[in-house]
Amino acid sequence: MIFKPEVVTNKKGETVAKALAGYWQGLLGAMKEPPKLAISTAYFNLGGFNLLADQLEQAAHVRLMLGAEPDVAEDLSRLRHLTGDHLPEEDGRIRLAEALKEHHRLMEEDRNLIAFSRKADEQISRMIAWLRSERVEVRLLKGRFLHGKAFIVETNHDGVLAGSSNFTYAGLARNIELNLGQYQPSVVKEVMDWYEDNWDAAQPFDLAGLYEKRFGEYDPYVIYLKMLWERYKNELGREESPPGLDLTGFQRDGLYRAMDYLRRNNGVLIADGVGLGKTYLAGELIRQATQDRRQRVLLIAPAALRDGPWKQFLDEYFLGGVQVVSFQELAGEPALGGTGKRVLRHHPNDYAMVVIDEAHAYRNPETNRAKTLRQLLAGSPPKQVVLLTATPVNNSLWDLYYLLSYFIRNDAAFLEAGIPSLRKHFKEANAEDPDNLSPDKLFDVLDAVAVRRTRRFVKRFYPNERIKRGDTEITIAFPQPTVLRESYELDDLLRDFFPRFAHALGADVKAADSPLPSPEDFDYGKQLTLARYAPSAYRTDGEPDAFELQAAGLLSSGLLKRFESSAHAFARTCRKMACSHTRFLEALEKGWVLTSDALAAWNRTDSDEFDPEAIAGGRRDHASNYDVQKLREAVRADRELLEGFAAEAEQVSNESDPKLNALVEALVKIAKEAKDEAVSKDDERNKRKVIIFSYYADTVEWIKKRLEKECAEDPRLAPYRDRLATVTGSSVGSEDVLFGFAPVSSQAPAGRNEDKYDLLIATDVLAEGVNLQQARHIINFDLPWNPMRLVQRHGRIDRIGSPHSRVYLRCFFPSKDLDALLGLEATLQRKITQAAKSIGVEGEIVPGSKSSDQVFAHTKEQIEALFREDATLFEQAEDTGTLSGEEFRRELANALNDTHWRNSVKDLPWVAGSGKISEGPGGFVFCARVGDHPRPQYRWVPIAEDGASIQAEAIVEDTLTCLGKAVCSPETERVLPESIADLAYDAWEAARRHIFERWIEATDPANTQPAIPKPMRDAADLLRTHPPGDLSTDRLHRLLDTIEAPYDTRIQRMMRKALDAHGDVRERVAAVIRLVEDLGLEPPPEVEPLPEIEKEDVNLVAWMALVPGDNGA
Repeated sequence: MIFKPEVVTNKKGETVAKALAGYWQGLLGAMKEPPKLAISTAYFNLGGFNLLADQLEQAAHVRLMLGAEPDVAEDLSRLRHLTGDHLPEEDGRIRLAEALKEHHRLMEEDRNLIAFSRKADEQISRMIAWLRSERVEVRLLKGRFLHGKAFIVETNHDGVLAGSSNFTYAGLARNIELNLGQYQPSVVKEVMDWYEDNWDAAQPFDLAGLYEKRFGEYDPYVIYLKMLWERYKNELGREESPPGLDLTGFQRDGLYRAMDYLRRNNGVLIADGVGLGKTYLAGELIRQATQDRRQRVLLIAPAALRDGPWKQFLDEYFLGGVQVVSFQELAGEPALGGTGKRVLRHHPNDYAMVVIDEAHAYRNPETNRAKTLRQLLAGSPPKQVVLLTATPVNNSLWDLYYLLSYFIRNDAAFLEAGIPSLRKHFKEANAEDPDNLSPDKLFDVLDAVAVRRTRRFVKRFYPNERIKRGDTEITIAFPQPTVLRESYELDDLLRDFFPRFAHALGADVKAADSPLPSPEDFDYGKQLTLARYAPSAYRTDGEPDAFELQAAGLLSSGLLKRFESSAHAFARTCRKMACSHTRFLEALEKGWVLTSDALAAWNRTDSDEFDPEAIAGGRRDHASNYDVQKLREAVRADRELLEGFAAEAEQVSNESDPKLNALVEALVKIAKEAKDEAVSKDDERNKRKVIIFSYYADTVEWIKKRLEKECAEDPRLAPYRDRLATVTGSSVGSEDVLFGFAPVSSQAPAGRNEDKYDLLIATDVLAEGVNLQQARHIINFDLPWNPMRLVQRHGRIDRIGSPHSRVYLRCFFPSKDLDALLGLEATLQRKITQAAKSIGVEGEIVPGSKSSDQVFAHTKEQIEALFREDATLFEQAEDTGTLSGEEFRRELANALNDTHWRNSVKDLPWVAGSGKISEGPGGFVFCARVGDHPRPQYRWVPIAEDGASIQAEAIVEDTLTCLGKAVCSPETERVLPESIADLAYDAWEAARRHIFERWIEATDPANTQPAIPKPMRDAADLLRTHPPGDLSTDRLHRLLDTIEAPYDTRIQRMMRKALDAHGDVRERVAAVIRLVEDLGLEPPPEVEPLPEIEKEDVNLVAWMALVPGDNGA
């Protein structure tokens, strides 16, 4: 007897699918010919097919009618939704069209969510084969809603099962459904009549084609664009209010992103390349704050920019609601703990936005100016922070970290990007590739906080873009940089001196990797012990102080650089250091040891150069704790050595200095070329304008002395006579000098715009922010120890709007001794790093110093390139060497302007893949989504060397690494051998597991809480154990939340000092609370852990195989 179910639902042990399978299977066994089936359902998916595939494949003929279900909630409403967009009679048609669109989307979603596995693809292929057979017809009812679900046996009108179940896995096996069976021929005939009426009204629908798209042979470029689409689709095509300022296309794009970042993070880093209009982006953000939102804005900038470009800009655009102060003015502000004149017009908490131009000046958290800035930014609600700098990284990645810390206050702020601890992430990036100052690992961080477009980027994606300069618009163009080498020899300065000096600094190969070896190892009288600056090495108890050891190493490096700069600077420094040794010895005779505060003093300055003259002070300690005899012997020997060095260097006269001789000849050549090439007097003057840079003010004065004499006496330099000026850190009226040197490009204000100077000698105080593109020449008088400094200098004249098609950068090199100098510096840097390691100190002692020896290897390569007159450093200084989020966004936006690519990307099914030949190792890039979370996940799974397996242990999750490997063009050929395509299943399983496990880690609050440094834990414990009686519970909890956070070593040291304060417990508690208040510390904002998921929530969107060359042949 045939089983004919009458009441069918899904419950334990029974399902709709089992009932249908039993009924249909019974018919197959009882009838001579297989039955014909007619099915009416809103949805049909693979899960439903798999439940009844055996019976469906045996049926003689199957008709499958699909349709969109009405919105039941809207149908039940007694009130029609009124709208002015269409007439009442059109309401039903519009609702149906929207329902059909949603119906199609849901069918695509069903297909997209099918797992990427061999088994699933076999099942889909089976279903497609069935749908493509001549025995199956599929139609879609488009003229009306379809709410009825029925499973009809057409043959002999045998029976019908009708009710609520869709032909899906959920409808046939899981949902609470109710279906009734009817087997009376008359009833079945009526149902068939209903079916036939709707079938005739329905239209053929290619359901097989919907699923076949999964197996399409897609171009690699479409897959690449799909991966970009998943990340950036929400940023494209948004309707934004037009900016109030007149911005170019690329500036508008950057502005909208900066606005997003401000909304999300209360801060943005605008790091566009030199001359690309950071001022205009910041200006529009200022305008929105002051005019649209009626807020107060504080703008902090170098004094020359305050009085020049910024004043003119703010006046031109009537931005009167902003106050502009210089770095120095803010540092002296009494309301922020300074000792200068009051400059802030309002209370610090009244400023809603703080804009900082040349923000890299605040990259060192130890400086006084950084401390003042933190005081300004303290308080609640948090201020919006806009940082402007073309060089956010100067010495190490920590520069960038400390800049971001001004507005990223929670260490777990990037948890959604898979970064539970920002500080740890930077530490890992620095450890993985210390030579790389823009590593792939930081892509997700920068892509969420920074707007950075390079010149190459603008030239590629915004060709012929015009930018406003004053009252005119000009096409964006940049002068071509040319590097010229100027040579001199150290031996011509001081014959046979350098080998002895190098030995004194510890250049011997066999010397231990420490700036301060054991006192027994010193060659007294010939080798500097630097005991005056690191006396802890002579203590009779305990280990040497790590700060003192690094100070000794930095002093050695500073001496070397001053020696190369000029004999005069070197001699003066040696003399001053010798005097400091005398004071040290006098104190020692009185029973005191002056311990060094060298690093602390240096860190409070705003210089990258460790200045031996600035750190002579210090605390004092009882001499009884030291081996006084050995300490005295070492300091006396150093003093004599320094005095001897000074005496030798003083033998070099200003008139006979060979380095200055070479400088004079270079200027003669510049003046002659200007005269020969000029088309007018003004043109000649601009072509001969020269900026001479030195790291040291002593060298600037040394150069000035010689050039004043030469310009007065040498007729070849007559054009420079009385047109020479200097700017150093101690210079007064430096703004007037800059305006007088380049009144046009610096936008000098009225009354200060006379062209007075053609020759400007300066330290790097000049290298930040000023527009001096009237000049055509820069001369770097010192060896370019820090190439990024040269990039900043170069940026003063290589700017949009330069009147010169080519600019010249001369660099002085001691040709014969260059390798020896660089080798010695590398040795010193290695010793600086080793100083901390040797005594087990973790983390950074000097910000950015931990990897300085490794970073110097890259620096050495750049210096050697400059020696070869290679201008690559200046042509590509802004480029990271890798792709950026800016390029990805623009690549996607440009491609979507093409209808073909736009439709291809939007129609691409999930799980679609492709392949291309790889120039390097093979592997797979996967783009995935976790549930409906807005951020896609990317993974790179490499192929093992055998070519037949994967390296699951080597999976990479850095977004830039993954997208970078997927990069291709419309011309990229599709190459995907069957063996590689099959391996993709295993690779995806590994990637999916990796995504799931990393996500689960981030759902655990214990994994998202940063490690709290011990001084902060101790301070919190102290407050818990001894809370002040006058402190409310809420205030106590807020203090504890504030203290228990991952602060840097600077704040940790200050907290430890507060805990070690003399006095009873109450005084220590008061010291801790006072420190929190003085620093303006606030509780970090909370970051919620990620929601919990199951592995099935991780779905594949697209994949790309990188096929090893030998596999794709």
